[in-house]
Amino acid sequence: MEYKFEGRKDSGPMWRGTEEATAKFKELQYTEADFYDHFPCFTSAKNISRFISFYELYKKTLGISGHIAEVGVFRGAVSFFFAKLALLHEPAGLTLVHGFDWFREPDGSTPAYPSPAYYYEPYERISTTVNVQGYQNHLLIHKLNVLTELEDFFKENDYLQFKIVFLDAGTYDLVAKCIQEFWPRLSVGGIMIFDQFNFEVAPGETIAAREFLPEDAVIRTLPNGWMPTAYVIKGERV
Repeated sequence: MEYKFEGRKDSGPMWRGTEEATAKFKELQYTEADFYDHFPCFTSAKNISRFISFYELYKKTLGISGHIAEVGVFRGAVSFFFAKLALLHEPAGLTLVHGFDWFREPDGSTPAYPSPAYYYEPYERISTTVNVQGYQNHLLIHKLNVLTELEDFFKENDYLQFKIVFLDAGTYDLVAKCIQEFWPRLSVGGIMIFDQFNFEVAPGETIAAREFLPEDAVIRTLPNGWMPTAYVIKGERV
């Protein structure tokens, strides 16, 4: 994909490690434990900035009632991160993380961006990852089609309230549906996070936010941000 605007800036030394660096890590015979325990040695500054952003947003919601949702789970890095933050900061609280994804293998109907092979994760594998760490009572993974099944999910669980909703869906239809379903269930002071707002890689996200967020919603960004690119605090006014 040839970029005209934001994608041209989204490159450079902060990005993922090079193939040369990856090969060198293997040559140096680092162990799996090294990658777990000393991950800042190997991951990029850009990846660290992403999780700093999520941490800063999470801290803004401490004291706000509600659960945490991610739509578009993939391998679950953000859902796991929020679950572990809640375990650290709210050990006696009832805050849960709900991850929503259809975990479907790519087919001809799958959007072209990003590459379908990139964002497919088997449901069984992420469930195993949740269970083997003992997070099954902290991180709940829901295998469903957001477009056709989310409304019924909330009818069945109509009490659910959220303080963070992270939308990593990217397409117009999905983001529009999520705003319509999650916004009424987002606590005042809670935060809706957009992964690719105002970013040409997923223009549908911006268009849906423009159409379905309240007209007076204040759309903010993070100074250290790459993605997520934007967030809205429900009830905030300029």
